[in-house]
Amino acid sequence: MSVLTNLFTKFSTKLLNIEDRNQDTAISGLLEYKPIFVHSSDLTDFLQKLRCKHLINDIIITDTDGIIIGSTGKDLKDGFKSAAMYNYINSEVRDPSIILIEANGWQIIFKNDKKLYFLKANDELSRIEVLAIAKEIENFINCIV
Repeated sequence: MSVLTNLFTKFSTKLLNIEDRNQDTAISGLLEYKPIFVHSSDLTDFLQKLRCKHLINDIIITDTDGIIIGSTGKDLKDGFKSAAMYNYINSEVRDPSIILIEANGWQIIFKNDKKLYFLKANDELSRIEVLAIAKEIENFINCIV
């Protein structure tokens, strides 16, 4: 019985491991590693590169009054709206960590070091990813000041 099992195992392994290496698939270009260098001397350029690195749509940094510090988009109303929304939710729920809103993708609002961050993404980001983005931005701002 074990001889028959070994025979079928070897046959199925050979059959299932057949790969057609002659054709390039459409996904092969996506699987290549392409490093993204985020070094820059300009905050807007840095945010654009960071946006590509973390695969998010938009980054807006404001103070708690809604005054824009840096942004990847041209719509400055979003910064004011996100600060107003954060301040409202903060008045109802003390010190929210991260606010996630699902509407046409994900909108993520959080506060770090007296700055409000507003991220738009197609997919939900984990808390660790969000804090990593904030840390990268804080390190850049501290370096250029």
